[in-house]
Amino acid sequence: MPRAPATPAAERRAAAVRALLELAADMAPDQISTAAVAGRMGVSHGALFRHFPSREALWTEAVHWSTGELEIRLEALAGQAFRDPDGEVAALLKAHAALVQAHPGLLRLWFAELQRPGTSPAREEGKAFMGRFRRRLQEVIAAGQARHWFEPDLDPGELAGLLVAVHQGLMLQGLAHDSLDQLGERTEQAMGLILRGWHRRPPAEAGPEAAPGG
Repeated sequence: MPRAPATPAAERRAAAVRALLELAADMAPDQISTAAVAGRMGVSHGALFRHFPSREALWTEAVHWSTGELEIRLEALAGQAFRDPDGEVAALLKAHAALVQAHPGLLRLWFAELQRPGTSPAREEGKAFMGRFRRRLQEVIAAGQARHWFEPDLDPGELAGLLVAVHQGLMLQGLAHDSLDQLGERTEQAMGLILRGWHRRPPAEAGPEAAPGG
């Protein structure tokens, strides 16, 4: 009897990441075993270990996939024309939100890695991506300053960090309420409120001269 064709390694690895993220959507990542991932995939534990020799390797692969997917989504925005920096900032953060909405387990996995003591390849890759993401926001804000859109004394790096912090807070809030449905819209609204406070204001017009003796 002819043997069934082997599943390509890349396809099996992608299936393992999907299974991990599906499980993480309903349970704490620390409680997910590689045996559970294998069961979700419908393969033996040994078959999974041929591709991922450790739990850490699988977690790292999931973060690697997510950062790669985000880079693709962000690159797609690079060629778009935005009317103002506010729109570009919102688009960048909404691209991030869209991936999280599509894969809620990914958010649980990210935060679990960030809270873990010490370091890990998954944690370092996630931190490296967030550093690049923050610099991208910083560049957009600086470009807005060059176009006289934002106040000239604004520190682009500090504002970029604030925007990321607010976005992460909204994601955590979504997890707390078991709903990420409105994450993109809430992110856009929050960014609009924050950036509005940094818009450059036209100089005040000089008032009429005081009347003599007034």
